Amino acid sequence: MAVIDKINISEKSDGDTYYKTSIYLEKNKGIQGDRYYNNFKEKKNQVTIIENEKIENFNNKLNKKIQPKDFRRNLITIGIDLNSLIGKKIKIGTDVILYIHEICQPCNYLQKKLKVKELVKLLVNKSGVNAEIVNSGIIKQGDEIFILD
Repeated sequence: MAVIDKINISEKSDGDTYYKTSIYLEKNKGIQGDRYYNNFKEKKNQVTIIENEKIENFNNKLNKKIQPKDFRRNLITIGIDLNSLIGKKIKIGTDVILYIHEICQPCNYLQKKLKVKELVKLLVNKSGVNAEIVNSGIIKQGDEIFILD
């Protein structure tokens, strides 16, 4: 069973991220309270998602203990292969539907912030996906994820 393990937002682009137990995702606007709410360049950048398994593999490989929130993705999942969902929709909880657009590649900002040499190289194609909100609603930590198409 695939679920939302953690929910994470930041109020400012250069600000710290923090966990939430629930959030409201609004179609054409983004995540209420997040730094990109109504301020994203493209619809595909409304929500970022990463698998907790990828974070654990990264930490194990480098003998680190970087918290999932510090990877700066909005949703942290368990039990789903996000890369295989490019071009598909997922439903989270009872209402929220997301369209998975593309792999979200790591950036130099994250590498500098986490102070991990070659982080960008190590996380290519392992850093989550970008998604668009197709149907608004509230999601909560522990909500189940369903693949729609």
